[in-house]
Parts: sequence; C-alpha cells; structure tokens
Amino acid sequence: MRKLICLLTVLVLAVCSFSGCKGGGKSEDLYKNVDKTLLFGLDEPISEGMPINGNYEVSQVSGFSLEATVHFVSALGAKSFRFRIPKSFMVTPYQYSEDGYNYFKNAAKMFKQAGVTNLIGNACIFPQYTGFHPDSDSSAPRPDDPNYGEWLNAVCEMWEKLAKLFPEITKWEVGNEYNSNTFFHPNGYRSVAGSLNEGSNGFTNEEKYTVVTDYMYYASKGIKKGNPNAKCVMPGLAPLNGSFLAVQFFLEDIYTYIKSGNAPYGENKSTNPDDYFDYIGWHPYGDADENWLEANNRMYQVAIDNGDEGKPVIFTEFGYTDGGNSDKEDVQIEYIKQAFNYMKNDMKYIETCCEFRLYTCSFAATWGGVGEVYFGCIAEASGTKGLSPRKKAYAIQELFGGTGDLTKYE
Repeated sequence: MRKLICLLTVLVLAVCSFSGCKGGGKSEDLYKNVDKTLLFGLDEPISEGMPINGNYEVSQVSGFSLEATVHFVSALGAKSFRFRIPKSFMVTPYQYSEDGYNYFKNAAKMFKQAGVTNLIGNACIFPQYTGFHPDSDSSAPRPDDPNYGEWLNAVCEMWEKLAKLFPEITKWEVGNEYNSNTFFHPNGYRSVAGSLNEGSNGFTNEEKYTVVTDYMYYASKGIKKGNPNAKCVMPGLAPLNGSFLAVQFFLEDIYTYIKSGNAPYGENKSTNPDDYFDYIGWHPYGDADENWLEANNRMYQVAIDNGDEGKPVIFTEFGYTDGGNSDKEDVQIEYIKQAFNYMKNDMKYIETCCEFRLYTCSFAATWGGVGEVYFGCIAEASGTKGLSPRKKAYAIQELFGGTGDLTKYE
C-alpha cells in the first residue's frame, strides 16, 4: 500500500510539473497571453488634424501635425499607441465622415510603417438617434429609461460599424473613465466648468455600474460582429479624488453585477466576464512607490477573485504633470522609471501602459485646469521655437529604448 501511495504521489507531482501547477493550482502559464513586448506606449489625441467635410478641427496643441506625432512616438521607442477616434467622426452607423475615415486609415498606416504596431483604438460612442434624446454628447439613459434597450442596441450597431471600418485595429477601448460622471452621465448632469471634478445630478453608483456594464456587453458584442479578430478593452477607470479605492470598488461592483445572473439588460444573460471585456483597464495616476504597487495589485486581485486571473490589463493613460517646474519634472522622471520597472518585473498582468501624454498643451487648462497643461514630454510650439523635447522626453526615450531624433521639429 505504501508503495502504491508513493507511486501515486510521484505521478501527481509529475502531472503538476508538466502542467506548471503550483500548490494553489495556479501557474505562471495563466499569464502567457500577456505580451510584455507591447509594454511601452504613448497617448495623444490625433483628431486635431482630422478633416470633417473638408474643414479641419481646431488644433489644441500649438504646432501639432500628424507627421510629427508619428515621428515622436516612434523616435521615443513606443510600440503601442492609444488611437483615439472622436465623437464627431460617426453620427450613425450609416453616417460618418469620409474625410475622417481617410485621415484615420492613413494615420494607422503611418504608425505601423514607423514600427508602432500595437494600436489601441479608443472611442466614446453615445448614440443620438434613438428615442433617448441626450442633452450632451456624453449622456446615457438611466437603466429605467423606456428607451434604454433601444439605446444599447444602437451602441452595439455603432461599435460594429467602427470595428468593421478599421479591421487593422484589433483592440478597442470602449470609452474613457466611465466610472466618472464627468465622462459618462445622465441627462440633467451639471459639470464643474474648467475642471474634471465630479459635478451634480449624475448617476448613482448602482446606476453607473449597471449602465457601464451593460454598455460594455453591447459594445463588445458589436465589435466582435464587426471584426471577429478584435478584442474589447474596458474603458480605463479613473481613481476618483485620487483614490484607487474608487477603481477597486467599481471593479467589484461590475463583477458582482455580472455574476448575479441579471446582466446584461435584455433577454440574453451572461455570467461570463469575457462577454463584457477581454482586457481590464484603469488609469493608475499616483506616485509610483510600494504603496502604488500594492494598490494596483489589490485592484487586480478583484479579477483573480472572480476567476479572471491571467486576463491582461492595459493602462491607456498614466503620467505626471509637473506644472512646468524643472525640479518637479526631475522627481517625476524617477517615478516614471520606477512605475515601468514595477510593470515590467512585478506586475505580470500588465501588457501595455500608454504614457499620458506626448505634448504639453496650454489649451487644456480651459477644460481640465492648469494641471492638465504639463503632462507632455514634448513641449508644444511657442514663439519661434517649434515642437521640442523636455527632459522627460529623453528619460522616456532611454526607458523605451528609442533612438530617433527628438529635435527634428524644434
């Protein structure tokens, strides 16, 4: 009997060794689909040069050009880029800008030819052709609105069309910071002028996670109908009031709603998170120290606790604003280095992080306050000086392994 027990023990250990299992039945193999070669990314809106019916949108960044943007992203060494498509591009699935379409097709081609191969599409789609009549371009109906189902079906239709128009983009982030009423709110919401702070008359927390979860389901469904090879990225969640707990609790609420069997809205229910998102996402703004690392790990623990261990995470925004203070820029450069060191070596679930943002932007103060101006690593044109690298740019280039000329447009 003892020999039989020993033999069985050896066999079990051999099977575990072959399959990579450990004491808890978990394995590094769960993270085999996290592609760390795509870690280094950048984020910058490129629609400022996009023509709409022959007219170009006003550029917020002084000296902006698509050619320069592609050059800088490649020169800095990024392999990933958050490819934003604005709300103005598409009105309905049957009405979109042909000029804009040609502009973005050309932009995608330019990035890929420059070696920036991982384009993470981003769009904030809020249908305006249903029985729900929005009073802003970021309005969504409450769950008890009689037109809620029609609106969700429109979300599906529009995402299907967008994915079909751009098959070269195989990852789509379906919104931006939708856990914030600033970017995702009901009719009657009152924002805070010149600020990204939460306003009044927004969604309650239960309404918010319900609508956002339903939205992800219908967006993901549409994306995969439009392009079976494409994946859905959760809208990057924001640490509201500087608190990562806001992200952690919102993730918990999303999973709880999915697992309840009541999601999504409509006849067809699903308790499988894969039907809602293929990539998890949040924006981990904060000083990169051990507390930062632990906070991010706690957020991912929510995914592990809900059976999603190994599902990749994409940070479509992460960065620091220094207010134009050179000393503060030096401190933040060290935070950037530490953050990417953590993401590369200690956060095995992170696939991509897009540094926010490429350019400084004086105009950004009008919608996000002075703090929004100095996130960029390339200074916008001013006076007789063109687009020029800040110290942050050289640090990021070294970190990303880039070798291109950062003074080309100076």
